[in-house]
Amino acid sequence: MHHSKVATSKHKISVRQQTIIDMIHKEEYCSIEQLAHSFAITTQTIRRDINELCALGLACRHHGGVGLPVTLTNRSYISRKISNQDEKQLIAEQVATQIPNGCTLFLGIGTTIANIAERLSGHSELRVITNNFEAAHHLSQYESIETWLPGGRIRSNDRDIVDGRIKEFYGQFNADIGIISCASVRLIEQPRALNQIPLIPAIQSQITSYEVAFEHELREAEVSQAIINGSQQKWLVANKAKWQRKANAKVAPLHYFDQVFSEQ
Repeated sequence: MHHSKVATSKHKISVRQQTIIDMIHKEEYCSIEQLAHSFAITTQTIRRDINELCALGLACRHHGGVGLPVTLTNRSYISRKISNQDEKQLIAEQVATQIPNGCTLFLGIGTTIANIAERLSGHSELRVITNNFEAAHHLSQYESIETWLPGGRIRSNDRDIVDGRIKEFYGQFNADIGIISCASVRLIEQPRALNQIPLIPAIQSQITSYEVAFEHELREAEVSQAIINGSQQKWLVANKAKWQRKANAKVAPLHYFDQVFSEQ
């Protein structure tokens, strides 16, 4: 919660508003109804609190609720590790049980991916290729798991490596399963090619809508693309808060993945 108190120290906000900020830093997203129930007040009162926080740049309205402010970079690893912890652990357990022994595995960046790595201790004859330092650090203690980590600078805020020749590093292997996370999932509308647009029916039919996984930075998206492009099975892990966040570096449409693990 340290981040929220530092962020709000220069603003005069109520104790309830500070608690709301603490909650969204833990959960990433809270609905209006959830907050109203937590404080036993009306939804109108909660909306006034949220509007004030949004005006101060301390929160952001999302689909009937409130979430973290939109930023160009990700929050610290420690902050992300404690947010939605129960859900991330549940997703990690679901994924780990479906990973067979004796396979080659690509693991991407993110705290949920690190949670998956923590649940592979009972597996044998795994070859794991990852740029996730936390995942590699955990897996390296097991003799039955062969772990490969690329060279390069470790990002202290993210505990991973995305610089240098990471895409080429993944290109040296072919994985049975590639697992990535993402910063957000958003529904986008893509106009059809002009030569495919029919005159009839109405204009609404000229737009196709589909959900897409995004990352904060282009280099992060490119690494994730290298992972799924070199994998026979492509898996995405995304807790429900990802649907309430915004990022702009496109990774891939959700229908491109063989499995999407989420509580959404």
